[in-house]
Parts: sequence; structure tokens; C-alpha cells
Amino acid sequence: MNGQKVVFICEDTPDGVFTAIYDVWTERIPREQMSLRADGAYTYELFTEYREIETDLVKAEKVARSVRAKISYEAYRQIYAASLAAAENKVDLIFDFLKLAFRVGSSVTDMHARDEVCALFELSRKVTNEAHLYREFARFSELENGVLLARIQSANFVLPLIADHFADRFPEENFAIIDDDREMGLFHERRKQWLLSPIDRRAMERIWASRGMDEYERLWKIFFHTIAIEPRRNERCQRTLCALHYRKYMPEFADG
Repeated sequence: MNGQKVVFICEDTPDGVFTAIYDVWTERIPREQMSLRADGAYTYELFTEYREIETDLVKAEKVARSVRAKISYEAYRQIYAASLAAAENKVDLIFDFLKLAFRVGSSVTDMHARDEVCALFELSRKVTNEAHLYREFARFSELENGVLLARIQSANFVLPLIADHFADRFPEENFAIIDDDREMGLFHERRKQWLLSPIDRRAMERIWASRGMDEYERLWKIFFHTIAIEPRRNERCQRTLCALHYRKYMPEFADG
């Protein structure tokens, strides 16, 4: 090494992050001379070498398996959630956490006084908290062909974390949940495994515009407004429990 800083660029997916961890670990570059970034989440710097890392599912699984076996499943859960965050430094945080975790073992998740642990825990918590809210706030509309369709605009990539929840709830339904900001969709065919796939925004808008308000959606809006007690209305408390950015596709907050 000539002392030049190296930035490793990986695909912005859990498998991409785990592949980057694998490759960088084998490089053995001094920590102060390297950094890791997910694709699209970095700005170019002068006098810096940029290396793109191609996602390798075998390498990714080796890292995931090692974390679960040599550290703990809880550590793996937090790392996986953190890899879905919309944070520029998330791959660096995961790498630093793992350097400590492989040294101390399963007790690492309790070491909140350590910066590496605290930073990863906070990132993981933001993602899992948002996923929890979308399990409650996602609203489905039924299309003419019987498919259930929901749209969300998440700050972090929560579709992988909410997929099993909705697949377990609606095993007999064909449904899709679309993340507008990432142009990604979660698709579930009845009695089959869910999958994630990119979507065409213009096609999605046409499908969404063509749908009508179904009977359950109409009844839900009536119920929501009927049980409200107007003298006890508290907009500030309501925004705390259900922030404004969650409401775009919630019919109870829509006009009409």
C-alpha cells in the first residue's frame, strides 16, 4: 500500500454488504486507509481509489453463517437490519462492529458503552421501528383482478422485514407492496414464497390510478370518522402516533 485511501463500493443490499465485508477482510488494509460505502450512498473524494465489489452470494452466505455461528443470531439480526438503512456510513459501522464482535463473541450485543455497538444498535433500531410501523400502517386496495395492492414511502428499505408478516397474514392472497422511493415491489402469489423485484414507476401509477375504492375501504373510512370524538381531537398526539409522511396512502386520511 502506498498510503492512498481506498473506498470499496458494494451493492446496496444485505448480500452486497456481506460480500464487501468478506472481500475487505481478506484485503487486510489498515482501517484508517479504507472505507466501505453502498452504491449511490457516497460522494467522490480527491486522491482516493474506488473499487467496486461484485455481489457474490456464496461469500455473503459465508459471512452470514459465521456471524450466526460465532457471534449470535441477535447480532446477525441487528446487522441485517442495519444493512437496510438509508445511511451513508452503514457499511463502515457494520464492519467496525464485526471486528469487535468476532473478538468478544455473543456478549457484544450487550456492550452498549462501546461506540461500535451503540452506533449499530441505533441504526438497527431505526430500521426495525419503521418496519414495525408499516406492518400497522400499510393499507391495501383490491384491484379488479383481485390482487391486493399497497404503497409505502419508507425512509429505510423495510420491505424485506415486513414480507414474512404479510405473507403469514395473507397466505391465500395475491398481493403486492410497492416502495415508491426505491421503485421496488414485494410480490406474493397465493401459497408461494414472496419475492422482491424492481417495478416500472409509470406502469405502477397507471395501475394505481385505475383502481376504485372498494367496499371495505369505504367502510373503514366511515368507521374511522364515526368513532372520532371531535371535542377530544388532538392533532399533535395523532401526529406523534402516526407521522404525516406515513399518511399519503392511508385512506382514512385521504380527502373525500
